[in-house]
Amino acid sequence: MFNGQVESEKRINLVYDDVKRHYHVINSLTGAMARRYVCRGCNKGCERGVTHKCGETCSDCKSIPPCTFAEERVP
Repeated sequence: MFNGQVESEKRINLVYDDVKRHYHVINSLTGAMARRYVCRGCNKGCERGVTHKCGETCSDCKSIPPCTFAEERVP
């Protein structure tokens, strides 16, 4: 999966058709990957989001990229 290096809150998911040499918009990423949950940080799919461990998101607030570590932990 291609991940562009653009700083934006908006996201477009595309799939490339090799035969027609054309990009198609994916309306439902969970439907396209046949998973109930798709992590926005690492683009991996799993059945339950609460069991997914990702190094690209903050474990407390789920922000992308992860929050910087401080002495005090504020969930």
